[in-house]
Amino acid sequence: MPKNTRAAAPIAAEGKTGAAQAAAPITIPRLSARAVILGERLDHRSLGPGGSALADPVPITAPPHISAFAFRWGAVVIFGANPAEETALLQKLGPRITNPAESPAEETALINIGAERDGVDAEGVIQLSDSAPERLAVVADALAKSAALAQQEARIAEALDRMEPAVASLRLAGRLSVSSRALHRQIGHALSARNRNLARVEAADKPEVLWDHPELERLHARLADEYELRERGGALERKLALIDDTIQTLLSLIQARRALGLELAVVALVGIEVIFTLYEKVIRPLLH
Repeated sequence: MPKNTRAAAPIAAEGKTGAAQAAAPITIPRLSARAVILGERLDHRSLGPGGSALADPVPITAPPHISAFAFRWGAVVIFGANPAEETALLQKLGPRITNPAESPAEETALINIGAERDGVDAEGVIQLSDSAPERLAVVADALAKSAALAQQEARIAEALDRMEPAVASLRLAGRLSVSSRALHRQIGHALSARNRNLARVEAADKPEVLWDHPELERLHARLADEYELRERGGALERKLALIDDTIQTLLSLIQARRALGLELAVVALVGIEVIFTLYEKVIRPLLH
């Protein structure tokens, strides 16, 4: 018995070691992702495989451990790169950008590769079963649109802030207290913000990769919900409508102000004519 007991001890120890190894957490590879809006347009010809311009997004040739995608509306999304590698890739794309952004909007995310199912966990970490290009393309689409929405939201907020003094003047004084030139500048900024936003990506549109990979619809829907793409796009549409209404109101008030100025000028001219006539017909004869 003592021998059996001593002999059994190592076996028990081995069992505990095996259980501890089995209970050890499984490390899932984690990938960083960053979407950047570089400008209003990105020429992605020759960036794709074989040098052809494919449907958005176009995969960019990069080192083996990096995945990157370019969008013709000025966005680029990079997976698995360190800051130095990101900078090098963005500099490479610089000559292809139209109207580079002064302060590029961006969106970042963490991705777990090797998850049981695609989705987003409670902490906002994106879960992918593998790092297939089509899966990363769906993620890139969501991140790029989220960054584009952030840029549009900032532009619209700035346009509304610029128009606030005129609106406040109407509300408090019942009239416009700013000059016509200032109003024209405010309207110009608002029109610029509106037109630049209307020309950009539609956040609610599905990525083109889903045509060939409909099994990724669920992942796209989960990402769109996580980044509130539809809700934010709808809010922007309402703000754009508000800007349109405000612009029309300000233009009407400017026209009314000009019309009033013309009427006053006509009245003044008529008054001068009457005074001159009275002087010629009545006062001047009396003086002589």
